[in-house]
Amino acid sequence: MSFKKIIKSRIAGNIFFLLIFSLTIFYYGLNKLIFAPPQSVHVWRQTNSVSLAQNYYEGNLPIFKPEMHNQFCDGGESGKSVGEFPIIYYTVAQLWKVFGNNIGVFRLFQLLIQFLGLLALFHGLDFLIKNRFWSAFISLLLFTSPMVVFYGPNFLPDVPSLSFIFIAWFFLLKYLKTRKQVILWITAILFCLAMLLKITSALSFISLGGWVLFELIFQKKEQRIFKFQFKEMLPFLVAVILVLFWYVYVDYYNKIHGGHFSYHGIWPVWDMTKEQFLRIIDALDKIYFKELFLPYTQWITVGVWLLLLVFIKKISPILRFFLIVLPVGFLIQMLLWFQVLEGHDYYTINLLVVFIMVWAFLFVLLKDKRIINHPIIYIIGIAFFLLNANTCKKRIEDRHKGWMNDMYKNKMEALTEIEPVFHKLGVKKDDKVISFPDFTINASLYYMKRKGYTEFGSDFSKQETFLKRIEQGAKYLIVNDSTMLSQEVLQPFIQNKIGEYKNVLIFDIRGSK
Repeated sequence: MSFKKIIKSRIAGNIFFLLIFSLTIFYYGLNKLIFAPPQSVHVWRQTNSVSLAQNYYEGNLPIFKPEMHNQFCDGGESGKSVGEFPIIYYTVAQLWKVFGNNIGVFRLFQLLIQFLGLLALFHGLDFLIKNRFWSAFISLLLFTSPMVVFYGPNFLPDVPSLSFIFIAWFFLLKYLKTRKQVILWITAILFCLAMLLKITSALSFISLGGWVLFELIFQKKEQRIFKFQFKEMLPFLVAVILVLFWYVYVDYYNKIHGGHFSYHGIWPVWDMTKEQFLRIIDALDKIYFKELFLPYTQWITVGVWLLLLVFIKKISPILRFFLIVLPVGFLIQMLLWFQVLEGHDYYTINLLVVFIMVWAFLFVLLKDKRIINHPIIYIIGIAFFLLNANTCKKRIEDRHKGWMNDMYKNKMEALTEIEPVFHKLGVKKDDKVISFPDFTINASLYYMKRKGYTEFGSDFSKQETFLKRIEQGAKYLIVNDSTMLSQEVLQPFIQNKIGEYKNVLIFDIRGSK
């Protein structure tokens, strides 16, 4: 069988896709990290996610009443707080009841969602391009983004949200072939789920709504692609209502319990100082620009987009619409959430729909050209993919072996091993602790599998805060940095040292005054 016939085979195409996805997982070394504790970049946000899942599992909580390890809510009496729709955390808790409370189950579940998203993208692109090699190339190229590869299995909702967007688009394309109403409902549910996990994923949903509105206003019925009437719009209206209801509930739940860990407003570029703006630009240039993709790939993508604008009349009206609207939406979203880019690179993950669009439209434009089926062009595509994958591998290694993981390696890792010490000292599972220093919400508390308090939500520069937390049930002070012991504020609370493990010191504070 010729190479051309092989890549056109549906079965061979699926095997090719599955094989490359599996091989890249091992190439990046993700298989070695499946069972490792949360660590490296944004361990703050990672441990928030696993904390929610852990509390669902241990407390058998209802899905709409999530809790965290940090007792910063209800005046220091509970960890009842919510951000994105916690369906993943709740589902993982149920899986733990079957397969055991193992962090690897969480990561594998996240990877499964990511795989299904890429697989749906692969088949959706094949519907448009009619070439399985290039459809797989575009889909798997996304899996060479260091941010996508790192955050995908590491507990954050951004990659699952993007994955559900890809699956939604696959079903929408399927609807165009079948015109079955049930498929529209599936599509709407998937868009809804994506937006419930991350509201910034709404970019493609809003763009789709804009096109449907454009059809209704400016095109004759016979020219329309979707031909939506009210019954076709109903699933999407329901999706919008559900998303609005959820974020109203989030506001209600967090207000009655007096705490929140996720901000759902905007952080616009115009509401910041010049110094902050320059600091973010510097961080983007030195760190995050390299973490999104290989920089050359990003510049080539911009070049491809500009090329498509030159030949815009050669593509269909709907593709012209998205070619302009999605990048404009990208820019607007960057401006609205620019401040978070100082330390939250994962906010750009859902914007990668624009990256996919550019490459997809390029091959739609070229799909009837013989050159894209030439073996030499295939070899160039493979080489380009390998170059990006190799860069991604280095970035993933840096995130775990370089300075990005110093806090975990130097301060927090010992906490993941401390349970036998606690057991020997009589520190029970339900004993509250004060963990210091720790500016995150749940990191050290999750590692110890203990509820209690960190510097988030508690002003431990004052002795009265310690006394208040002791009154609320804190029994032990866990210090992971001995250089902090010289602080005057700690002196009354470090008189009764009961244990030590590596860099961690354990103090009984029940009698402190």
